[in-house]
Amino acid sequence: MKRVMTGFLLLALILSLAGCSFPPGRDSEAEEEMTYIYYLNKKEDQIEKVSYTLKEADLDARIMEMIAMQTRKPKQKQLTSLLPENTTIQSYKMSDTTLRLNLSEGYSELPASRQILIRGGLVRTFTQIDGIDEVLFTLDGRTLKDSGGNVIGPMSEENFVENAGKTINSYQSVNMMLYFTDETGTRLVPESRKVYFSSNEPVEKAVVEEILKGPSVSGHYPVLDSGTNIISVLAHDGLCYVNFDNSVRNSPLTVREDVLVYSIVNSLVDTCKVKKVQFSVSGKNSGVIRNVMELGQQYRRNAELISS
Repeated sequence: MKRVMTGFLLLALILSLAGCSFPPGRDSEAEEEMTYIYYLNKKEDQIEKVSYTLKEADLDARIMEMIAMQTRKPKQKQLTSLLPENTTIQSYKMSDTTLRLNLSEGYSELPASRQILIRGGLVRTFTQIDGIDEVLFTLDGRTLKDSGGNVIGPMSEENFVENAGKTINSYQSVNMMLYFTDETGTRLVPESRKVYFSSNEPVEKAVVEEILKGPSVSGHYPVLDSGTNIISVLAHDGLCYVNFDNSVRNSPLTVREDVLVYSIVNSLVDTCKVKKVQFSVSGKNSGVIRNVMELGQQYRRNAELISS
């Protein structure tokens, strides 16, 4: 476990960032990368990002650089630091592509909504660094748990559906059961995923967005091209309405049409309080999705397509 520099050493690192120079023969413009530092607005209900260029080159130095930036107050008056004064990153450790950040005890005294905002901001901050895919949080060396007493495991940017810059009064978390396809494109394969999403967004839309992101398990394959656009996802009285634009008809993926449809239907039924799903394309619920599956029809869960 590497201890984070404190006091004058930390301040010296911050001050040195502006004056770092590159060794002879190194192209500074080519090496610099544009990243972001994440802050909160004054109401502390919204994450904002400010562009920043990493000065250091190797992994450990970049982690230290980003940790140092967490102690630096933003220049913008309308923003405030992600971490309050009584909360610090005490130490860190890399394990493969997982970064473990050990937070001070002050974190536990914060409201649950602020805790989640901090986790979201730190995950977005550190996963920008090449070599870091996810962040695992500990609290003064102990396993970190959420307000419900559940262990919070490694988190990646994909765990946070809400994009930075939108109002996020609070996050919700849900264990999603998502369905993708196998190599043949003719069967459904289940995949469990814990996702944090904004309370401003219906969980049904978050489910469809996760399907668009694609699978994270080896041997699982996407059912929808990532360029497919969702117009709306609404649910009422057990019926979910999913409205795509025409991009849903132009996917290059070789996935059977019923597999595509029931990937979404089964995921929504198994994750949400939904019994049936109806599709439309650009607001029209007549015709077919591609070649066979009818728009306007209400689809129920299909267990026969799921691989055993």
